[in-house]
Amino acid sequence: MTVQAILEPVVCFPGPFPVETRYTSAHSSPGLLGGEACPKWHVGLEPWQGGEEELPSGLYAVEGSHGQRRVQGQVTQADLGHWIQSLEHQGFRAQAQALGIALQGHRVSPPVMCWGSGRRFRLDFSRPRIMGILNLTPDSFSGDGMRGRVADAVARGVEMERQGADVVDVGGESTRPGATEVSVEEELDRVVAVVAALAQRLEIPVSVDTCKPQVMEASLEAGAGMINDVSALGAADGDENGPVDRRKVALLADGTCPIVLMHRQGKPQEMQKNPHYRDCVWDIYRFLDRRIQELQGFGIDKKRLIADVGFGFGKSVGHNLELMRRQGAFRGLGVPLLFGISRKRVVGALCGEENPGLRDVGSHMLAVFGMLTGAQMFRVHDVAGARQALAAAWGWMNDGEHLGTGYE
Repeated sequence: MTVQAILEPVVCFPGPFPVETRYTSAHSSPGLLGGEACPKWHVGLEPWQGGEEELPSGLYAVEGSHGQRRVQGQVTQADLGHWIQSLEHQGFRAQAQALGIALQGHRVSPPVMCWGSGRRFRLDFSRPRIMGILNLTPDSFSGDGMRGRVADAVARGVEMERQGADVVDVGGESTRPGATEVSVEEELDRVVAVVAALAQRLEIPVSVDTCKPQVMEASLEAGAGMINDVSALGAADGDENGPVDRRKVALLADGTCPIVLMHRQGKPQEMQKNPHYRDCVWDIYRFLDRRIQELQGFGIDKKRLIADVGFGFGKSVGHNLELMRRQGAFRGLGVPLLFGISRKRVVGALCGEENPGLRDVGSHMLAVFGMLTGAQMFRVHDVAGARQALAAAWGWMNDGEHLGTGYE
């Protein structure tokens, strides 16, 4: 019997650079929040999901209404809302406010506005959405690169739209660990013509996967409607401790396109040598939260931002699995979550498949799990297979309701 604990446990930690992370189950949290909590503490709500035999200490399954199982000591969103009100009435206003902010982040993420094909789209994240991967590199780790084949690349983008992609993500430089960096000129040569052609042909937005401000600018001028940056608008050759790249911020601050911010630990050439974290979930959460706030300070609207935890970028297999299990915590960021695990090494490790091109079935299974744990957009190589898997899971969860289109 599998049970799901929504918003469990409550996690509290002091300051933007905490020295410790403190966990407490929801039913015992009033003592912590109402007694010793500092008003400046941040509060995160971490969903928990697992088998009944794996229930955290202090929780146990009980029979609920309508024949469903529930977890004793665990609270639903409605329960937590009432608890927040009671804390405020007891005089714990700072704690109630912190909890309220955290809870709001777990609501359905707001729609994201984006440009594509010369018109504006409103991408609705109340249902899972699909980003198709279009590699224009000769060294794609999954062997699907289309360098120099503009007509083939455009045809593939059109096929992705027909198969159900909501966005096509074009990349001209491999971002896999250890990949060789390409020059600005080479990346521009690979990307811009394809973006321009796709922007004319597609009825969905074109995203560009790049770390370089020059490529971002040229792609936006060519008709791209979204930027996907594995450096989270930091320096292309930097790590998670570096500042934002002011050139990127200046370029994007006055625009309207959505921006995907991805976490990676370490510099690209070294990030898989010895990845380490105190707590990978909350270390990455704090990075993304800090970067979102930093970009807001530069005038970039939070409604334009999408977060990506960066599976495989400075993470061991164990880190990737932990991020998948506890992904729901990132809903507290208050922005949509992109799930990018398609054909990656962790899929091969779980499935025992060395050939990345043969990892689609495993990738789709993990995408469904990603949807169950909070992800809203899925970056995939096999659009048709991913959409079928997600549509089946969505229909099962919602009494046969069709997945539908992502645009209004």
